[in-house]
Amino acid sequence: MSHFQIKKVLDLLTHGVYIIGVKYRSKINGMTAAWVNQVSSQPPMISVAISKTHYTSELISQAKSFSVNILSPNQMELARKCGFSSGRDQDKLLDEKFTYQATGAPILSNCSAYLDCTLSHQFEVGDHVLFIGTVIKANSNNEPVLIYKSSDFFN
Repeated sequence: MSHFQIKKVLDLLTHGVYIIGVKYRSKINGMTAAWVNQVSSQPPMISVAISKTHYTSELISQAKSFSVNILSPNQMELARKCGFSSGRDQDKLLDEKFTYQATGAPILSNCSAYLDCTLSHQFEVGDHVLFIGTVIKANSNNEPVLIYKSSDFFN
């Protein structure tokens, strides 16, 4: 089976669309991600897979915390903006309203829901880093969530 065939089937896995937020010292970044999963209920823990080369990977490793902002369907432009440029080059959250909760990671004010996490573990897995976070605060606005479809982002 070719790499293309495998990727085509992997793209059928269902994901939401998230902005992973992180703040380390004066550096604030938000990155679009789809590979987020719950991995434990007691304690509540999630995983997020982020490319080793992404600025967000570097910042989470330093900050030891991150947020998962669960986007609503009307936030597709924000998802694209935070997905196709690097926080090394620009402040992608500059025009966004956000707050800080327990960890100090940015929480988008108008997202459908959020998870505020402390970093528990990180592992290199292929070309990504798998970050495991313990959820210490969460909230939902009971709004619909944006579902990831590869064709919405990549042609």
